[in-house]
Formats: sequence, structure tokens, C-alpha cells
Amino acid sequence: MDVVGYMHHADLLLEDEQSLVIIGGGNYVLSIGDKVYLKRQMDGEQLRYVIEISFASNGHQGLFEDQCQMKFSGNRAELSQYLHATTVH
Repeated sequence: MDVVGYMHHADLLLEDEQSLVIIGGGNYVLSIGDKVYLKRQMDGEQLRYVIEISFASNGHQGLFEDQCQMKFSGNRAELSQYLHATTVH
């Protein structure tokens, strides 16, 4: 998935051909254009995932392992509903 935007609380918006995902809580600072690969859900951790990161600034050379919390997964309509429900108006 490509990093396509920044969200509130330093969360990141990821997108691929099928869905959108919001993640947070990683150890690396990611930029738009970096790629994130969701590898697997962590044992005993409902929303924590092991991920691999490919940095655009490094020409996507090499993968770096990290962990993150998945805060949202869905399509554009579901993202709009999620943002409306979680944003202070």
C-alpha cells in the first residue's frame, strides 16, 4: 500500500487498488510515496500488525520491519463515515 496522506494524531492514510487503511503507532517516520506491506497480525494483539516499509527516499531499496496499529480499513465511503464519526465537529 502507498502512503498517500497524513491524518490527525500522526496517523497515515494508505491506499492500494482495493482499499484504504489508516495506521499509527509505528517507529519510523513515513513520507508520502513510501510503501507499506501488511505482513501479519501480531499474536494476541487485535489491531497490531507486523509491517514492512519500503522508503521512496531510498529508491525503494530494501525493506524495514516495524509494527503498527490499524485504526481503519475499508473503502472511500466507509472512510468518509469513519472520519465523520471520529472528528470533533
